[in-house]
Amino acid sequence: MANKIIVFSLNGCIHCVELKKELNKQNIPFIDLEIESNKSIWDAVVQQTGHNSLPTVFIGLNGEDEGPVFVPERDYESREDLIEKIKNYL
Repeated sequence: MANKIIVFSLNGCIHCVELKKELNKQNIPFIDLEIESNKSIWDAVVQQTGHNSLPTVFIGLNGEDEGPVFVPERDYESREDLIEKIKNYL
């Protein structure tokens, strides 16, 4: 089973919009989870990582609920850096 890429985003977040636009441009499939509509999931991510920054990306290895979480400034410095990290899991 393939890895699933989940992008946690917020309406109006320009960094989120730009990341999703670039993922689409590069034909990288992802699931967009808007945090206001998925508050309990987002709260769990914040509790796990200790960070409340967007866009945060979770990669579910083999379609499971376990895998790396990439948080801005902790795990990546730029959109390009994040996309390279995501590509390692495709």
